[in-house]
Amino acid sequence: MVALVEQPPAVQKKTRIVFIDIGRGLGALLVFYSHIAHPWVIAKGENAPYVSFIEALTSDPMHMSKQGIGQIAVPFFFLVSGFVVTPIALRQGQARFALNRFIRVYAPMLFVVLLTSLLLVVNLHPPSTGQSQELTPLTILTNTTLINYIIYPQIVLVPVAWTMIVEVIFYLLLMAMLPLLRRWVWLAIAVELTFIFVVMMSRSQLGPSYSLFGVNVSYLPVMVIGQIIWATTSKKIPLWTGALYGAAAWSLYVLADIINVGRIDDSYNLSMAFAVLCFLMGMFAEPKLKQRKFWTMVSERSYSIYLLHMLVSFVLLQLLRPLMPLPLALVIVIPAVFGVVELSYRFVERPSHTLARKLSHRSKPAPIKVSSEITIEIPRVDERPLAPARRPAAPPPRPGGSATDGSVQGSLTDAPPAPGNGVRPKPRPQPRNDDQHTAILKPVMVPRPPREPREPREPRELEEEDRTAEPRVRRPAPRRRSSAPLELQHHSDQEDHGQHGDHDDLPRHGSSFRRTPR
Repeated sequence: MVALVEQPPAVQKKTRIVFIDIGRGLGALLVFYSHIAHPWVIAKGENAPYVSFIEALTSDPMHMSKQGIGQIAVPFFFLVSGFVVTPIALRQGQARFALNRFIRVYAPMLFVVLLTSLLLVVNLHPPSTGQSQELTPLTILTNTTLINYIIYPQIVLVPVAWTMIVEVIFYLLLMAMLPLLRRWVWLAIAVELTFIFVVMMSRSQLGPSYSLFGVNVSYLPVMVIGQIIWATTSKKIPLWTGALYGAAAWSLYVLADIINVGRIDDSYNLSMAFAVLCFLMGMFAEPKLKQRKFWTMVSERSYSIYLLHMLVSFVLLQLLRPLMPLPLALVIVIPAVFGVVELSYRFVERPSHTLARKLSHRSKPAPIKVSSEITIEIPRVDERPLAPARRPAAPPPRPGGSATDGSVQGSLTDAPPAPGNGVRPKPRPQPRNDDQHTAILKPVMVPRPPREPREPREPRELEEEDRTAEPRVRRPAPRRRSSAPLELQHHSDQEDHGQHGDHDDLPRHGSSFRRTPR
């Protein structure tokens, strides 16, 4: 009786980088919480012990009491941008990459700006940074294209969109560096770091608008750190070069805090350090992580969550808070926010991804059209008849007679040639006479038998090995050392703020580590 062995369940193949999905999902939720806790609950003096309890465990120990624990999410998003978007730009090229980024960034942004403008028209008071919210066609255009963050005076309709202008500046810098990135990655990163340093140090020399540009450029070192991690793990630059560049980028980010380039408090450096630590821990834990639908869904919608959470929640809280206590209002507001996010994702963000994918991908050559099909019958060819086998020719006749002295001995008779059938005729009798006869020799032309085909020669046997010699010793292979993680295979959605999703942008997920070839 044969016992059946249960087969282990097949391991689900991952199609995404799980730690990026988890990080983006958690980051979007932390930003959502921080914008409810600080600009609304704490700023308005709401009595919410549960919020105070969470703040005592998160924001206070991290010295983030002004902006909240969600501040960690921003540098994490920037790290993902540098790590994921750089190989995408290398593969797509400048034109296709620019078109892809333009559609996928600005389509959801246009929807949010129009929704904010509508709320301003009906006087529902969307969230504000304290700056002007003058509503004109020009301000709608500048806020949609995000250039309002580098124009003085600033008119801000969407307060959370300040991170997106940093993304756009990084995309432009990346496209400018593509020729260098294709040949000399180390030189391209060095040029990027030099550009950041020059802009930061000269921010006050060319007017207020250039100063605003310098404030946004001061966040680029975090994206360059993500780019350095990609270049190091994918073997584009040596490990020592990556460590040197990483230290330089980190120093530039700290320098921005020292010279006070648009910093509110001293929590920026700590939040960036914590984000880098979480990113590296996620990279090395990736082989052990399993892909979950929840994190995939939250990650795919993180861009819409980021853009819409503050707008929807603040407007609803203004309407509901006078009618009910805060906990009950939050029970209504939070599901409403995710409902609007789902509508935005299904009808704005995901269609924009599809459009960007169609326009930015290379078109395949059209198949050759066949107007008519013609069938030609090939005539059958008979087998080639084999040539008849050749028969061996008859041996030549022997001369007859005897010799009695030293004269010409023997006598030769004319021997008729053998007939074609190979049967030799009987020789005619010769008269016996003891007298000497003079033999007349006539040359007889005997056909030469054809040569038989030679048999192939057998290969010479190799000389026997010298069994007296010492046997060969097989040396053990050198021990291989584990190398740095292989460049992670990114999924389409896993780019910067979670705001981008294209299922064909990146190859499927594979192993995150590989052996170094020796």
